[in-house]
Amino acid sequence: MSRYIKKFKSTTALGPTEERGFALWVGYEIEGVDGSLSGFVNVDEWSEEKLRDLGVTTFTRVEIGDVAMRAKLGIR
Repeated sequence: MSRYIKKFKSTTALGPTEERGFALWVGYEIEGVDGSLSGFVNVDEWSEEKLRDLGVTTFTRVEIGDVAMRAKLGIR
C-alpha cells in the first residue's frame, strides 16, 4: 500500500472573489498500487510536516475491492 495525494481545484466560490479557484489536497492510502499513478503524487517518502503544510492530515484508505472508489479516482 502506498500513500498518494491528489489536488482538487474548486470552481465555486466559498467566500470573497479572491478565494475562488483555491486548491485542496486530499490524501489516499491505495492498496495494490506502488510507484507513479497518473494524476496523483506519491508521498511515501514525505515528512508529516511537509504534508501538513499542504493541509493533508489524514488519508482515506482505498482497498483493492473498492471498485466504486477506484473508478471515481480513475484507478484500474
